[in-house]
Amino acid sequence: MDFWLELVELYEYKVQDLTEGRVPRGGRRGLAVLRDELLGAPLEPPLLRRLMETDRQYRLHQGNPVQHTRPRPGHGGQSTWTAPPTADSEESRAWEELQLLQWHQRAAAQARDLTLRWQREPEFGHLRVLYTVIENAERLSRPGTQPLAVPPAHDALMDLHDPEVTGRLAQALSALLLTEDGRTRVRAALSAVHAEPFPRHPDEDVLAARIAAAEREHVSHEAREALVRALRAEFPLPRDPRERPAIRAAARHVAQLLDPILDALPKPSLNGAPQGSILLAQHAGSAMRVPDDGAERLTVFLRGGSGARWRGLNIEWQPIGPNWQLQVGSQLTLLRPGLPPHERSQTLKLPDQQFRAFVSGAYMTLVVESHTALELGRRASTARAAALLLDPAEDFALLRLARAAAQVMRGGPLQLEKLTPDSARKYQDATPDVLLSFARKGVETLVARLARVGADDAAQAFRRAAQALGLHRVVADRLHAALHVALHDPETLPEGVPVTQVDLAPGGHFTSVVLSDEPLTLQVEGRGVTIRWDYKGELVVVMPGLAPMVLHDLLVARLPGGNLLLVRHGSWLGAALAPDVPVPTLEAAELSTDDIRMN
Repeated sequence: MDFWLELVELYEYKVQDLTEGRVPRGGRRGLAVLRDELLGAPLEPPLLRRLMETDRQYRLHQGNPVQHTRPRPGHGGQSTWTAPPTADSEESRAWEELQLLQWHQRAAAQARDLTLRWQREPEFGHLRVLYTVIENAERLSRPGTQPLAVPPAHDALMDLHDPEVTGRLAQALSALLLTEDGRTRVRAALSAVHAEPFPRHPDEDVLAARIAAAEREHVSHEAREALVRALRAEFPLPRDPRERPAIRAAARHVAQLLDPILDALPKPSLNGAPQGSILLAQHAGSAMRVPDDGAERLTVFLRGGSGARWRGLNIEWQPIGPNWQLQVGSQLTLLRPGLPPHERSQTLKLPDQQFRAFVSGAYMTLVVESHTALELGRRASTARAAALLLDPAEDFALLRLARAAAQVMRGGPLQLEKLTPDSARKYQDATPDVLLSFARKGVETLVARLARVGADDAAQAFRRAAQALGLHRVVADRLHAALHVALHDPETLPEGVPVTQVDLAPGGHFTSVVLSDEPLTLQVEGRGVTIRWDYKGELVVVMPGLAPMVLHDLLVARLPGGNLLLVRHGSWLGAALAPDVPVPTLEAAELSTDDIRMN
């Protein structure tokens, strides 16, 4: 922690030199190397905020090299200022396009789900309507072409029983939905199919005239019938009018299912990107201070830096010609801003989660596609393990035990002089957010080590560490079990409920809530805890007697006799009250045994 603090302070000094018109110590190249190193570093949230603020000054100066961030003594310096983004700025256009691409990806997935569902119908009523709507929407772009009637149920030319055919229908629909013109034509074609599923053929009058002429021919009855049949074969057979109500009902249902998809289309913004919505943004108003680990998406101005840390992963990028090479964790991909809009996304699959990246010019949005319940369960198990380390009993015995167990599993000698009760004073003096960050990193480190050793070896390592610290083996087993669950068997949270008030019962079980714009009130052992969104778009936890705390992905708030556990994934919040449990020592266990013997 001291190492990164010193590097951030060094970066602050170098940037101050640069903005005040001096050559930074170590040169500009050294400053650039230091900047790249820090942007990819695993910094604590307070330290990361300092880095982001300094880096914003650096980027402003790079865009305005002759200006200074503040007047120099005795000089008439001028402050750096950038105009706020407007609705037609590069940033605003990219923001709106990224929202559109994300909506379109969801719309395409919903369209595919609908076609797969409709394929199971015996008469393919909905698919026939959809096929006709797509065909007629495309015909509307070619003036003079006649609309298609809804085809028969088992038209051999459609093959609606084939999944590939229905997949192409979903793709064709999503392609139309991507543009305003396409959406307008889809609505018009759907309305026309509902009004008249079987429009009158334009040559019906010609056919009627030819049949009338044929019937006036002075030929045999058989020859006249053959001539009429030949004429009718040139035109489609008239449809049974009794089929019309069923087709209209299917068209109404298709419209009802498409309406919410179209209504979810992002609305244009008059003021550009929202406040605090873009990491490394060009404009201070839209700049995000630090990545939100509890959010499901992260938007980045790629030219503003080269890396960030989000949701426990290092994210790095660099320009490759007109494209951007992106690395998330161990996965690498190439984003191509020059491709058509529907091709400007890539999927990155990691062992325990999946991301989708969208690109618009020099802006990228990274979206988490992991299963929400599974992700929330992992966070809940991580929060439980972190809460154990935050228990101050026996001079933070469990936190010292975690450090000792890590030393044992590394294979080196135990450095007990660094694990004495006196060493816990720094934990008592640390702020809650720093202490939580330290405990969480401890959990993540131990979980990573548990993944590389057998369960029996890990159990022995924890017991050996506990014995060295004078703790009973039950303490070692308790911590090992919590970490094992976090690694192999994350707990399952119940489905979220949209409420604004919850009485949190003791016992440690999680309660799930779907957050809304309204504040959420938790009743926790007679005290009210308020969880609400603030003006910066951050989720804030307000408890009596404590400073407000920001909830990103998880938060452990210390209470008398236990911990309030809060985990979040998007708008899904999990809350539990985990009581403290005794931390027996070997000395206490021996005294208890002596008492038994005496009695």
